[in-house]
This record gives sequence, C-alpha cells and structure tokens, in this order.
Amino acid sequence: MRTEIKTTNDIDPKNLMAVERATTSLIGTAISLIILGFVVEKFELFLHLISIELKEKKELGALVQLQHSDYYSYLGIIIVSAGIILSLYTYRYYTRWIRHLKEGKIDTDKNIYFLLSIFVALIGASLLVSMFIL
Repeated sequence: MRTEIKTTNDIDPKNLMAVERATTSLIGTAISLIILGFVVEKFELFLHLISIELKEKKELGALVQLQHSDYYSYLGIIIVSAGIILSLYTYRYYTRWIRHLKEGKIDTDKNIYFLLSIFVALIGASLLVSMFIL
C-alpha cells in the first residue's frame, strides 16, 4: 500500500529539493569565495615574510622590494566580503523560492548568477594582472 505525503502548502517535493540543491550550491560557492579570499589575503603575509628573509640575506646582492603586497590583502578582504554577502543573499533566495512555490509561480533569478560570473571573472582578471605587473 502506497501512501502519499500531503503538505499543507502543496509544494511538489521535486521542486522543493531542486531549490534546496540550488541553495546548497550557492552556500558552497560562498564558502569557496571565503576560502579563496583567505588564501589570497594570507599570500600577502607570505610575501611579507619572504621580503624579510631576503633582507636578512645580504649575500644575494640586490635587495628585492615587494612593493605591492598590500594589493593581495585588499583583494582578499574584498573576496571574503563577497562570500559573506553571497551567503546572506542565499537565505533570501531560498525564502523567495519557497514563497513562489507556495503560490504556484515560477520565477527565475538570473541576476545572481550573472553577478557571480562577473565577480569571479574580475577576480581572475585581477589575479592574472597581478602575475604580470606586480
């Protein structure tokens, strides 16, 4: 005997699970951004430690100056902030989709994916520029 589970709001379980998968994916992206920002920011610390080590070794000849190490600190802070903002937005995304499913509407939010792709492309471009210039 097969029994069907009916909820009071009549949301199709497949749709609910799809929204939960999308929400989990956005949370995973937010965590990835936070970790990437932390690694980029700590790269500035690595550069600082290397410059101290090079200053102590006078036999290397010319002293290497790492002038742009603050760039990575600011870039890391920006990336971590974007991860935090995305994680907060994810709750809004989830509650909005649940409301739409209760009302029987389908509404897509393409803006978040567009903004995420632009932001990740800007991070990649700034890191690429830093490899050549800094």
